[in-house]
Amino acid sequence: MSGSHAIPGTSIGRPTQREDFSHETATVSLAGESYFFSGPARSYGRVHRGMANQPKLDFDHRTGSGKTAYIILGPDPHFFQCLRYTRGSIAARSKWYSFCYCSELEDYGEISDLYTEHDVERPSFLYLGPNKTFYTRVDDGTEKWELPHEIVRQALQVTSDAVRSAVDSLWLGVGDAWVAQYRDSRFRFDLKGQYANLGPILRQKQDQEVSINALALDVADGKSYVCVFNDGDVVYKAGSARFDGKELEAWCEQNFRFTQRLRFE
Repeated sequence: MSGSHAIPGTSIGRPTQREDFSHETATVSLAGESYFFSGPARSYGRVHRGMANQPKLDFDHRTGSGKTAYIILGPDPHFFQCLRYTRGSIAARSKWYSFCYCSELEDYGEISDLYTEHDVERPSFLYLGPNKTFYTRVDDGTEKWELPHEIVRQALQVTSDAVRSAVDSLWLGVGDAWVAQYRDSRFRFDLKGQYANLGPILRQKQDQEVSINALALDVADGKSYVCVFNDGDVVYKAGSARFDGKELEAWCEQNFRFTQRLRFE
């Protein structure tokens, strides 16, 4: 199916009266030199050239007019973004607008079709993987994916003709690497020898029955990653993205709710 993308300034979904988006989960995204960390308090990163007038973006959602900035990076130049912001005086006009500015989903045409059909502002989950692979789910549970048969069988744990899986999140990496987390908070993974040092940590957390809050496998190389666990552990390797680790750690403290103090590795 041919790809499509939103025209700049075209609204995706209807304006919503909800003023609180704090329930929406924080996400992390890595694509070579580009990265973006989206959260309820702050969202920031360096995005693909052509996405914005300047590659570095930074949104303070507590004080600025940008209420949320959800950006998922695929391999350059692909991305999806949903920006919500206030128009006019917040005190005088408490209405939020959601705009998707020129999301580049060419090669991911089924995503565009699904979001149009379901009037999606922000999907429940989206990951744009290498080689036109993807997994997404919208609010009513409808899923779409384009995946190698092995990932469908081992990660989604369904047959090739299935339309629903038990997956809650599916993160995709180079060389057909994957990490899948299910609705009961269990997760499985096969990194295919990529993302050195992450595998043993995932295995340890698996044994401890710890779940994943957010994960990014760099979709441009098999080296960089960010993984935030729900027990407060955060592990990362910046690689070519060269993001500031201390800044990431501060962002995690702002944007995730943990029952214990964060630990970084």
